[in-house]
Amino acid sequence: MHPLMKLVLILVVVAVVVVVWGRVMGRKDPDRSLVGLTDGVRSRISRELSAGHKINAIKLYRDATGAPLADAKRAVDAWFVPGQGPGVRDAAASFGEGRLTETARARISELILAGRREDAMSLYAEATGASPTEAQAIIRTWDTTQDY
Repeated sequence: MHPLMKLVLILVVVAVVVVVWGRVMGRKDPDRSLVGLTDGVRSRISRELSAGHKINAIKLYRDATGAPLADAKRAVDAWFVPGQGPGVRDAAASFGEGRLTETARARISELILAGRREDAMSLYAEATGASPTEAQAIIRTWDTTQDY
């Protein structure tokens, strides 16, 4: 093989290795500070999930925390697990902020007590604009003994 061809081949291999290395390791800006999961970030993640934009939610989580992709995906997947993820707290906060009327709250409690959780989820989603996942998380943890 001609020496010039060897040089070109070596340069191509080095360029490919550099590109692959950059893609695998990602672009990390050491000067960028991570904001963490503030209330604003959590509500933006919840909105993205409610809109069905899971990939955007994972990106927001990673941008805020610096978490690896696998950890961010796991966290976003558990976002609306009843009684656990921060998404449940966000949805519960929106409930407490008065997005539901007294009549809707009472009707949801009646439906839950009657064993009609699917109807209760539909009513909650319709009344609040919540996603089905968000409504399911709230209805699973709904306390019918409270005086709403």
